Amino acid sequence: MDMDNNLWSSIAVVLYLFAFYFLIKSVRRGLIGGAIAITFSIVSLLFSLLTGSYLIANWFTGIGFDDSVFYQLRFGTEGIGLWEFLPLILLFVSVQIFFFLLIVFYIRFFFKNKSKSFSTLPFFMGVGMIFCAFFVAPATSNLISYLFTAQIMEDFPEYFVKPQISKIQNVNKPKNVLYFYLESLERNYMDENLFPGLLPELHKIEQDSVTFTHIGQTIGGSWTMAGMVASQCGLPLLSVFTNDNFHMNNFMPDAVCLGDILKSQGYHLEFMGGANNEFAGKGLFYKNHGFINVEGQKEFIDKDIGDGYLNSWGLFDDTLYEQLFNRIKTLHKKKSPWGVFSINIGTHQPEGYLARQCEKVKYGDGNDNLLNAAHCTDALIGQLYRALKAEGILDDTVVVFASDHLAPVTVKPYETLEKAERHNLFMVSGAGIHPAKKNRPGTTLDIAPTLLNYLQFGSQAIGLGRDLNGKLPTLAETFPLQKLIDAKLISWRKVIDMSFWGYPDLKNNLAISLNDKKIVIDNQKFPFPALIRYTPSGKIEEILYGSENVLSSGDNRFLLEFFLSSLIVNNQLFLWIDRCDALATLNPGLGGYKGSYCYYNGSLASTRSVSSLISNDNSSIKLEMDNAFTISSSQASYFRKELIDKNLIHWGKVIFTPETQISHTENTVSAAGINAIVKSTSVAGTEISDPGLFLVRNSYNYSPASGINYKTEVMSKISLCDKSSDSFSIAQLSNTLPLEKGYVPLFYAIVGNLDQECKQGVTHPLTGISLNDLSNLKPGEPYIALFDKKMNTVHEKTGHSNQTIAIYIKFNDNE
Repeated sequence: MDMDNNLWSSIAVVLYLFAFYFLIKSVRRGLIGGAIAITFSIVSLLFSLLTGSYLIANWFTGIGFDDSVFYQLRFGTEGIGLWEFLPLILLFVSVQIFFFLLIVFYIRFFFKNKSKSFSTLPFFMGVGMIFCAFFVAPATSNLISYLFTAQIMEDFPEYFVKPQISKIQNVNKPKNVLYFYLESLERNYMDENLFPGLLPELHKIEQDSVTFTHIGQTIGGSWTMAGMVASQCGLPLLSVFTNDNFHMNNFMPDAVCLGDILKSQGYHLEFMGGANNEFAGKGLFYKNHGFINVEGQKEFIDKDIGDGYLNSWGLFDDTLYEQLFNRIKTLHKKKSPWGVFSINIGTHQPEGYLARQCEKVKYGDGNDNLLNAAHCTDALIGQLYRALKAEGILDDTVVVFASDHLAPVTVKPYETLEKAERHNLFMVSGAGIHPAKKNRPGTTLDIAPTLLNYLQFGSQAIGLGRDLNGKLPTLAETFPLQKLIDAKLISWRKVIDMSFWGYPDLKNNLAISLNDKKIVIDNQKFPFPALIRYTPSGKIEEILYGSENVLSSGDNRFLLEFFLSSLIVNNQLFLWIDRCDALATLNPGLGGYKGSYCYYNGSLASTRSVSSLISNDNSSIKLEMDNAFTISSSQASYFRKELIDKNLIHWGKVIFTPETQISHTENTVSAAGINAIVKSTSVAGTEISDPGLFLVRNSYNYSPASGINYKTEVMSKISLCDKSSDSFSIAQLSNTLPLEKGYVPLFYAIVGNLDQECKQGVTHPLTGISLNDLSNLKPGEPYIALFDKKMNTVHEKTGHSNQTIAIYIKFNDNE
């Protein structure tokens, strides 16, 4: 527990006692005195609740109020082992009794006091002391920073990837999966410099495993339920109180998690844990995300398993692992692939629970009960692993050993754990695994996509998680500092809450605030451009947001038109708010409002739809709430074709083979036609806003100390229809801008669109190189040509004047 926070809390209490003293001296009878007495009583009650709650929260978290605290307030504490926290409960009750007695004393003094004179100086000193008490109390700043962090939705789609289950590749013989969540057993417990000989069995298993040594923890992932959600859904478990549509009937019903994906591939999934499944909504989470059989303390006791041999949380580890082994042997006899996920209790805070089988097991001098329990759990895991191996189960099963989260501040060896950089445990063993140690920076958000690849389903992104063996950067790589990752996640708290727990219901009308580009639904604000999918009853199924960074993924996933053209059914009701030229594909009449925002409401197949310019700051839209009118499938097909042709970027892919051993990052090159909706002409993130064709060079330098630095330079505008000038060769153009010292060309590109002045097309072609598509280019049409560092042509791509084309560049050393 943070002693500084406790010290400041104590100072705040002392200041409040001074306030009490001064206000007693200022007591007077009458109306004003009565108002002061009532106000003081209410403020005192508030201060006592705030201080008591903070002290308990700080004992658990070390940082006071965080998402774990508010999550439990939201979901309740059913299933928790309360008896072991009796001292904390008594502390909270004592604080409340103390302040209650102060309030009683003050009120009694008020009624006994006969004076009607008012002491101004003591009163203001008392009020000042109250303000000081709240000001220095860490609970105040903690709560304010939590509740009033700026919420951002606009950039969330750039990082979030919703898995498309239908596109997951099929596997002929899927591997089974066995996932061991090890309660709070972080990787630092395996550090022989900190805890020599503590986990010998896990060290043996590590020799057969791929070990990820740099798995961090994000905010919203620091307790068991949050760790499970992070590692299976690629999402932090963040909690806000702004979502009035939240219901605990389902657990994150709009999230696609690992269980949902595996179930879609024919897996039979089960969960086994020693604790009560009701606690923190754990059972509901598994039942809602693909698991058929979910067993916890209650289910085992109902089968007369473990009854009479329980700790305050539930089953001991020896009982759990015995049941787990028996169940796996049964499942392994079946033909269908299976997955079993489990979590133990033995290493639970604050002092662990030593199984009967380990009554004589001690670690070191045996004075730390938690370390004794960890040593015991390690022995039980080793015993189970060897038994699974002997049964041949590991021949077709991938086994994961992972901590659900880092050890909390309440554990006795916390100071020892802090002596080294802390990481979560994540080891993968079993069928097809080649032992290795990998230190790529990641978090528990990246576990599900990584595991999915080991199960041979390809490299997929899941939520905010990325495959640690894939090419997409993890959040830990994008935001190298932990505080930057947490700040970003906190800013997404509201969009995560709304997107995966439930949106407010739509009424017949909604408001548009044009000045701040927000859609107002039931007093909640959502940014646009946006696409809202909803049912005739007004239930919002999904809100998708447009992105400014549409090229970063190498495909169209960041364009709202991609979802309209490919991923929604014909009669799906939607409201699309975007630039008018984008919506003109569905209603050409909107094309005249260039630079403005419009809306389109209806479905792709509905013969009745509503669309218009958003002309005023506070506009109101009357929504279509009925999809029972005439449906035209031919209209829907036409709209889809038009959206694909005009609104989507037309992508190509090129693989370069650079003469270097350096691993280069992927790049994108784009060119927009003169009438294109997506107006993006760029090379490796460098935008070119002027019309015309340009020669661009992408180069790099490398040093072991600073790594790779890239530079993109627009070298020259290319004139292809000026007969008055001499012909230019590509070699001449490539030498117009000397390379900076130390830089090496990676590739060259010609990008842009043919000048409108070129009425007769290309009449003045480049010499010294053959570019067939360039010779046939018409005015306004987009064009891309890629060249290697020696100016050899690698690829050409063209499009119509109303299209944007792009090429996703990969390098052979990234394949």
